Amino acid sequence: MSHQVQHHDAEEQYIDPEPGLTWFVSIVGIVIFVATVLFGTWVYYHWATKENDLKIVDQPSREAAELRLDQEQQLVEYGRYTLQIGEQKYDRIRIPVSRAMEIAVAESRKAASAGTGSSNTELAGNGGQP
Repeated sequence: MSHQVQHHDAEEQYIDPEPGLTWFVSIVGIVIFVATVLFGTWVYYHWATKENDLKIVDQPSREAAELRLDQEQQLVEYGRYTLQIGEQKYDRIRIPVSRAMEIAVAESRKAASAGTGSSNTELAGNGGQP
């Protein structure tokens, strides 16, 4: 008889919990788990996108800005450069755009006052070569 009593006590230890409480704890656990995963995913992709923009997207724009600044600087300064055509090298002088425009205007006024006509027609007749 004592054997049956021990068996009865073991069954009482394994009684199922209330179904409502089980469902509530399960649903709350799932919601917390999903929220944690979504938050972790958001944090990861937020920082990954930020790093991507910083290292890849913004980098060429900096280089382009530096290149543009260098090119604009060349337009306003005098300088020298060498042009190589085939095996021959030609030394050239670079002048600012404003000075080049002054020279072009002076030459066109001089040509107009001399009555020789437009220098554009002469260039077009020679295939664009002066």
